Amino acid sequence: MGVQKNLAVILDRALDERISFQEAQSLLGVEGENFEKLLEVARIVTDREVGGVLRAYYPSRVFPSISVTGGFCELRCAHCNAHYLQHMIPAQSPDKLYEVCVNLYREGTVGCLISGGSTVEGHVPLEPYVDAIKRIKRDTDLILNVHTGLLSLDLAARLSEAGIDVASVDVVGDNETISSVYGLDKTVRDYEEALNNHLRAGIKHIVPHVCVGLNFGRIGGEIRAIKMVEKLNPETLVFIAIIPTRGTLMENIVPPSAETVVKVIAIARLMLRDTSISLGCMRPGGVRRKRLDCLALGVVDGMALPTPDALRKAERLGLVVEKYGSCCALPREFEERVKVACDG
Repeated sequence: MGVQKNLAVILDRALDERISFQEAQSLLGVEGENFEKLLEVARIVTDREVGGVLRAYYPSRVFPSISVTGGFCELRCAHCNAHYLQHMIPAQSPDKLYEVCVNLYREGTVGCLISGGSTVEGHVPLEPYVDAIKRIKRDTDLILNVHTGLLSLDLAARLSEAGIDVASVDVVGDNETISSVYGLDKTVRDYEEALNNHLRAGIKHIVPHVCVGLNFGRIGGEIRAIKMVEKLNPETLVFIAIIPTRGTLMENIVPPSAETVVKVIAIARLMLRDTSISLGCMRPGGVRRKRLDCLALGVVDGMALPTPDALRKAERLGLVVEKYGSCCALPREFEERVKVACDG
C-alpha cells in the first residue's frame, strides 16, 4: 500500500514536472486507481504540451516502403525472420532504387520509407545507395524516411550529406534483448553511440522507435530506451508493440496487454513532455488492437491506422482528428504536404 501511495505522489508532481528515470522505472508498478491516474495525468500533459489532437496516419500508395535488400536479411531476428520485408517494394541495386523512386514520384507519391534487412553489424546496408539517394533528392521532391540502424559516424554523415529527410532508428535499452532477439554481439552502449552518430552527422530529423515487449513479450529495457531517447530531445517518438508473427521464434508468445503498452507510453509522455508521440502501425490486431488504440487516446497525439472504434471515441472525447497520407514518423514540417496528398 505504501508503494502505491508513493507512486500517487510521483503522479501528482508529474502534472508540472518532468519525471526522473528512477521515478519512471517505479511507475511500471502502478495498478488499479494509480494506473487510471497515470493515464489521466499523461492526457493532461499531452493536451497542455501538444494540443488536443489525434493525427491519424495512413501509409498508403502515396508513401510506400522500399527494401534495398528485397526479402533478404542477414540477421533474421526472432521477432521478424524477414517476414515484413516481403511486403515492401524490392530495389536491390542503386540503379533500381533510383528507378523505383522516380517512377513512384511520377505516379504522385510524396515520399517513401527506404528500409531493408539488417547486416550482422545491426544496420541496413545503405553504403552502396548513398549516391542513388543523393540523385533521388536532386531529381525529385520525395520525402525520404530512411530506416538506418547502428550506423557508423561516417555512414551517418554520408546519408546526411545525401539529403535524407528523416532517419528512423530502433532503440533498445536491454543487453539481453539485443542478444536474444537480434542475435547481435552489441550492447546498449552501441545503441547510444549510434544515436550520437546520427546527431553528430547533422541528420535533421532523427525519429527513435521503441518496441514494447520486444523481449519475447516481456517488459525489459523500454524505460532505459526512453531515457536514451530523452537525451536527443526528439521532435517525434514512435512506439510499436511486438506482434506474434507466424514463422518466427515469437509466433506463440503472449504479447504485452494493451494496459502494459499504454503504461509504457504514458511514462514516456511524463519523461519527454512536449515530444510528439505516435503509436506506429506495427502492433497486434483484433480485439487487442481495439483496446490499445482506445486506451492510448489522449496519451499519444499520433496513431497509424487507428481502428474505427478509436476514431469514434476520439470524436467523443473532443479530440481534433487530422488525417495524413504518410507514415507516423514524419515530423510536423511535412504535414501540409502529406495532408494534401491524403485528401486528394
